[in-house]
Amino acid sequence: MNLSHFDLNLLRSLDVLLAERNVTRAAERLHVTQQAASSALHRLRQHFDDPLLVRVGRQLEPTPLASSLVAPVREALLAAQTALDTQPTFDPGKARTTCRIALSDYGLVVALPHFLRLLTRTAPNVRCIVEQVTMRSFDRLDMGDLDFVMSAHDPRLYGDHRPGQRIRSEEMFKDDFVCVVDPAEVDVSKGISLATYRKLRHNSAAFGEGVTTIVERAWAASGYEFDLAVTAPTFAALIYMLPGTQLVATTQRRLANTIAPRLGMAITECPLEVPWLQENLMWHERTDNDPAQEFYRATLRLALRELPAVER
Repeated sequence: MNLSHFDLNLLRSLDVLLAERNVTRAAERLHVTQQAASSALHRLRQHFDDPLLVRVGRQLEPTPLASSLVAPVREALLAAQTALDTQPTFDPGKARTTCRIALSDYGLVVALPHFLRLLTRTAPNVRCIVEQVTMRSFDRLDMGDLDFVMSAHDPRLYGDHRPGQRIRSEEMFKDDFVCVVDPAEVDVSKGISLATYRKLRHNSAAFGEGVTTIVERAWAASGYEFDLAVTAPTFAALIYMLPGTQLVATTQRRLANTIAPRLGMAITECPLEVPWLQENLMWHERTDNDPAQEFYRATLRLALRELPAVER
């Protein structure tokens, strides 16, 4: 195709139309009239010789061709945006950029405060948008809606929601797992035996269908059956729900050390072999050489050196 015969502004319209699947909402995002958005869709249909969006019931659904265009169209726009936004240097003291990062609640409690303390000192005008890791986080990273995801490195944990081939990954730090209980309800003054661990009722973090945690994988690998009393959407909630119960939470050591003492909860070694957690920082290869993104990665590396050592 000769690019001189195609209005590249239509790519932006196509991207938004495919995302919204609604002409009115697309017009609002594009800051144009509904008539202009409809005209753009008409021109796109003519170009591709395909309806692109067809009415199914009361909503619009993409055709097979339209579905195949979602990723390459977004990638083309992001590549262009990256080229336009990239500066030869990055001055953190003057920059007014935005850093968008997704973390688990474990990362929010354990790692993020160190990062923000250093970031606010070195780049006082940078805005940081933080969200929790979900099943959609890696798609959002692929599509340019996030700059970084920091989460467990093992792709098997994410099922079908794992990072794509163009996602870079770098180890940030490691942590192991401990048991946390209410000492008024469960005596762990001499530690906790495997037999006791198996008899107790457990709580567990649950992040959605197809996503598992390291603890859940360890339970499955052990061949034992465990009595699961509660599931919660965050690791921190597992500790906060313990007071006054005979539940046991199997959580990361640094998270337990941060929260459990404040609640009067006891921390003891886990009698079941649970693999260590390795937290990785992930980003899309398109931002490899972006000075701002390089600064954020370097800042996070430096900040996480402040993490206390894991002592058993």
